[in-house]
Formats: sequence, C-alpha cells, structure tokens
Amino acid sequence: MMRIIRLILTAILFTLVIAFSAYFTIVLLIEGEETVVVPDLVGKDVVYCLELLTDLGLDIKVKDSQYSDTVPKHHVIDQYPEPGQEVKKGRDINLFLSKGEQYLQLPDLKGVVQEEARSILEANGLHPGIVSLTYHDRLGQNRVVAQEPQAGQMVPRTSTVNLLVSLGPRPTAYIMPDLNGVPYSSAVLLLGEAGLAIGDVSLAVDDQLPRNAVISHDPEPGARVAEGARVNLTINRPLENEPSPFLSGGGANLFRYRLENGFVNRHIKVILHCYGLSLPIIDGLMKPGEEVWVVVPSQRDATVFVYRDSELIITEVFSGG
Repeated sequence: MMRIIRLILTAILFTLVIAFSAYFTIVLLIEGEETVVVPDLVGKDVVYCLELLTDLGLDIKVKDSQYSDTVPKHHVIDQYPEPGQEVKKGRDINLFLSKGEQYLQLPDLKGVVQEEARSILEANGLHPGIVSLTYHDRLGQNRVVAQEPQAGQMVPRTSTVNLLVSLGPRPTAYIMPDLNGVPYSSAVLLLGEAGLAIGDVSLAVDDQLPRNAVISHDPEPGARVAEGARVNLTINRPLENEPSPFLSGGGANLFRYRLENGFVNRHIKVILHCYGLSLPIIDGLMKPGEEVWVVVPSQRDATVFVYRDSELIITEVFSGG
C-alpha cells in the first residue's frame, strides 16, 4: 500500500515539474521577443508611415481608403492598433487612407430657374453662394444668366457656386412730363401716350389755375419713371358743396366695349375717373364676345380706362356740360 502511495506522489510531482518547466519556457520565449510602441500615424503621409514602420520592424497594411474633406490625399485617417500600444515586431499595422476631396464636374445652370438651380447644387453637395441680379433681354425673370465657377469645371464637392440671375428685360424708362396746369382730360391722354397710367386722383383748390387743371403730380416733372408706372394727380376742383354726378339729373353718356371673339377668357378691368374719384366698375374674367356697358355722367368731365390682362387698351375722355 505504501508503495502505491509513493508511486502516485512521484507521478504527481513529475507532472508538476513538467508543467512548471513548460510555463517558464513560454514566459522566457515571450519575454525574449522584442516589443515596440505603436506610433501615432493619423494625418501622416503613407510614405512616411511605411519608412517609420519598417524601421520599427512592423508591417504596414492598407485596409481601406475613402474621400475626406479634412485629411489630404494619401494621408492616414485612422489606424489599428491605436497609438501607444505595445506590440511585437513583425505585427501588421492596419491603416485607413484618405483619397482627398471628392471632385465633380459643375453642371450647366444657365437658363434654369433660381430655385431649381439651388436644388441641383445642394443635391450634388455644393453650396449656393452670392446671388447677383441683372437685366437680360432673352432670359426671363428669376433664371440663371451665368455662374462662377463656370459649368464643366472640376471642383471639390463642397465648393460654393455664385449665381447671376435675370430680372428680365430692362424696362423702358421715360422722363416724367410736366403736367402742371394742363387740363385733366389732356393730362390723361398725355400719360397714355407716354406709356404711363393714372394712379390716385385727389382734389384741391388753386385760384391761379383753371378749373380741372392739374395742380401737381407724383412723380414730379423730370423724374425717371418706368414704363407702366402709375402717376398720382391733384386736380383743381373744390369738393365741398358740389352735388354728386350720380345724383344730379344732368343726363349721361354710354360707353360700350365688346370683347373680341375667341376661345380664351380675358381679365377685364374698367375704371371710371369722374369728379376726382377713381371708381372700379369691372374687375374680373370675361368671356369672348361679351360686352361692357358703362354709364358716364354727362355733367362732369370723365374718363373711362379699359385694361385687358393688365394692359391699358382704351382711354376715352368725356367732356362734361
């Protein structure tokens, strides 16, 4: 029995000796391998990284490359293992490299509506820049006339593109005629011939001027005015103690206008200027062939204006009795 126990103890002791020998052998082998500290390679050029890692006894391995707006081309975006770790010589250092900024060819935006041009730029990662305005005879309002950088150039995806946008054709400009002292009926005709429109009409009294003469107007004489601009007139006529032309029994004139035949409805606006007041008679869509009738008081000077689709087409003056 004692012999068996001694044999078992001898076997256990032998096993322990082998195990400890193997452990210390592995430890000595590992400790015998040289280790190095992984350097920080982020932002460094790949050639520099290759030389440095080779000197340290480490191998370089490019895992991936991607576009970057902040890291130059062929420079390291990220690495693994991270900087500061201890590794054995011969270990692979995985690098993720930058392909630099992504470039694209600028689209041609000429003639495109400004809002659509902005959407095209944003869809391509570009930024709308300064918008300048100019008149243009061929391109309609709010369309792109030119761009900077020009179409077809290769630019970074995050570039800013400035636009020159059309205001449409340059409006015809006139010098405001001097209507002071001119009879109201003549002033209406002169404004129509000059491509201008009647605005607000107000009344005042000036003993130095004939009745119904223009006392003043806005814009003033000599001012630069655009085609179709409205001119406000002040007429020499007292307002107090005068009966309304629509209530007094002095008779009336009849103004008639018939729309031309066709298939398209027209927006018709009829304004009666009488007794210093601007009275809207009709303002809406009318069918082809329809007729407009306006009763004009005959005891006062009056003017009928007819606009078709916002364009003045008729100016008829009635002299009061």
